[in-house]
Amino acid sequence: MINLYKLLFLSFFLLLDVMLCQAKKKVACIGDSVTKGYNIASGKSYPEQLQRLLGHAYQVENFGRNGATLLEQGHNSYLTSQQLLDALAFNPDIVIIALGLNDTDPRNWPNYQSYFQRDYNKLIGLFKNQNPEIEVFVCQMSPIFSGHPRFLSGTRDWYSKIQSEIQEVAAFGGFKLVHLHQPLASRIDLFDDFLHPNERGAEIIAKTVFNNLKAIKQPLSVHQNFTSHMVLQRDQKNRIMGKADAEQFVTVELNGVRSSTTADDTGNWWVDLEALPAGGPCRITIHTRSDSIVLDDVLFGDVFLASGQSNMAFPLRLAKGAEALVRKSAKYERIRFFKNNVLKETANEEWDPSILNSINELQYFSGTWERITPANSGGFSAIAYSFAVELYDQLDVPIGIVELAVGGSPTESWISRKSLEQDPLLASYIHSWRTSDFIQDFCKDRANVNLRLAQSKNQRHPYQPAYNFEAGYDNWKDTSLKGILWYQGESNAHNIELHEHLFGTLVNSWRQSYQSFAQQRTRLPFYTVQLSSLSRPSWPMFRDSQRKLSNKLSDVFMAVSSDLGDSLDVHPKDKLPIGRRLANLVLKHEFERVNNADSPQPVKSFFLGENLLGITFRNVKQFKTEGSNQIIGFQSKDHHGNYKDLKVVELKGDTVILEIPKNISAIFYGYAPFSRANLVNEDSVPVSTFSLTI
Repeated sequence: MINLYKLLFLSFFLLLDVMLCQAKKKVACIGDSVTKGYNIASGKSYPEQLQRLLGHAYQVENFGRNGATLLEQGHNSYLTSQQLLDALAFNPDIVIIALGLNDTDPRNWPNYQSYFQRDYNKLIGLFKNQNPEIEVFVCQMSPIFSGHPRFLSGTRDWYSKIQSEIQEVAAFGGFKLVHLHQPLASRIDLFDDFLHPNERGAEIIAKTVFNNLKAIKQPLSVHQNFTSHMVLQRDQKNRIMGKADAEQFVTVELNGVRSSTTADDTGNWWVDLEALPAGGPCRITIHTRSDSIVLDDVLFGDVFLASGQSNMAFPLRLAKGAEALVRKSAKYERIRFFKNNVLKETANEEWDPSILNSINELQYFSGTWERITPANSGGFSAIAYSFAVELYDQLDVPIGIVELAVGGSPTESWISRKSLEQDPLLASYIHSWRTSDFIQDFCKDRANVNLRLAQSKNQRHPYQPAYNFEAGYDNWKDTSLKGILWYQGESNAHNIELHEHLFGTLVNSWRQSYQSFAQQRTRLPFYTVQLSSLSRPSWPMFRDSQRKLSNKLSDVFMAVSSDLGDSLDVHPKDKLPIGRRLANLVLKHEFERVNNADSPQPVKSFFLGENLLGITFRNVKQFKTEGSNQIIGFQSKDHHGNYKDLKVVELKGDTVILEIPKNISAIFYGYAPFSRANLVNEDSVPVSTFSLTI
């Protein structure tokens, strides 16, 4: 009798198990080697990780095929594969399709691109015909990074076209579009061969798919940039954003005005606040039915992002003349700083695995909005602090400074990956930056020390192309700004021509990102600092190049610092005048408050007899000298390549008259690496290092 009871008991649970299995929702993962799990350990492919996330109520099967194309006439078509027959036999309730990567092969896209959407719909139709109620999820492709063998030969351009076609398939068919590119686009560390994600990448894919299958649940939160004591840009729309449950109703209240939105199906929400004049303090309340967040002491004023490398990060406490500013900090309660503190300085030391992992996860910057006080002011950027004080004294409106700088960082690290990869020159070396001659030796040597313990082939680093954009600026691209303060170039002075290309690319990259969410944000001016004087041979040419760039690029304005340099120190301490010069540029170009804040620039030259040359300048009414009555800094070059110091005969309004030798071919000013050139305009704005062909 006991054995009979046992038999009945076991039979019951066996039957229950069968019934539960039959009740499970079947999920078929269709795809190529990324779905299959190329080079990933057993149990770690994205479908296997998705199974664990979904739990026992689902049955997930992997029908990936290495090298598969979506195109039926492709060299390895999924439409004619055994994996497709197996997937149809599985009779799924849900199908997740992730194909297209191999269609970028030159054997496929150039020949058969016209049939991509037809073939995609044919594949979906096979499942719909079998089960009209099937749920179809169409995935945009995971990234292909620069460094892949086919990247520049066509894959880069065909990839973007295929992404658009996939989006159209989803839109016209009413299918759910799963964005696999976005969560992986900044994670080149997860792609050793620039195409196949590793286990961590497969985990991100699984979570992304999971969040599209199941409504996401998460606490109400606001983006890390939005905290109490912040300054929002006056007279512009400001976007407030955060996370909540999928499809949850979110309300943002400011000054009695409510703006509401609904979180999207992956839990992201945003609200655009209408433009407000300078003022505050205000309170912003964000709430859902069950939760709320309060941001207090919010001001509206002018907000600037101060970025670059160590001379921008140079702290106020080390600057010449800082004591007086620190003592007066209580006066400037309406100046606020958000200092993006770095996880680890790029000092000459190995980084441990936990630091390396955090950097890979883009967790390099952290901070919060702060009022300035005598206790904290010494840690903020000296240049940005001096700038903010000068601007506040002149405008009497709140000033917000976002400090985002990394010592030693090259220009490449601040440019978006898309901009780098769309450029044929830059895309050719950004993936091999640690050995490329395009990257300055200091950056490579320092990074190689920091990364000695790295296990990933594409381990991230703040000197890596695109890193500081992805980990830093990308967090601020939706923040409304008055302008950018930029002091960088020391780590690109080895290749002046490359820097000219890079800096223009950077400016366009930031502006394109900045203008993405609101059409009324049409301007993002850059206020740059020219490199100072230092005994490094390439620096005079680099300073002259920066001058030419500021004249060439729209809404780029330059402050001279060569008169404040140190012959032996790349970090001169006389920083406060540079902040004031930047402020004067803003006062002129944004508010028309200052006349001659720009550096005097040569306009034309003309001979006055055999031995006299006149040079006329703009941005000056009457020249004068600083520090000495003797005018220092002019040289000539003759047709034999010989240089000679020149004597200034007369300063006549906006014109300098020089005594010159015969057969000169060019005039130079301030071209000593450490320059003592001392010519300024009537407002004491220094003449920039320049060269002039005669």
